[in-house]
Amino acid sequence: MHMLPFRFPGVLNSQELLVAEAIQARAFAALSAHGVIADGDQDQAKARLGAIVLRLMLDRPGSIGDLSAAAIEAFGSGTEGETGAGK
Repeated sequence: MHMLPFRFPGVLNSQELLVAEAIQARAFAALSAHGVIADGDQDQAKARLGAIVLRLMLDRPGSIGDLSAAAIEAFGSGTEGETGAGK
């Protein structure tokens, strides 16, 4: 019996979750190293960055490096991971 792929919109599977964590960690480290994230704002910044990473992963495929760079750019510009189609 052939099963159709099924996924809940906006929900990552376990493999995608590991990739998202790697992207978020890389982007957070880069933003912290450049002083974009202040010490007192870390929890809020992690949540915001997590939302950006999720949106990016659901909108387009890409390497960890490419998606990390896009997350850093979106965080810095305040676009929150919007793509051309989502704007």
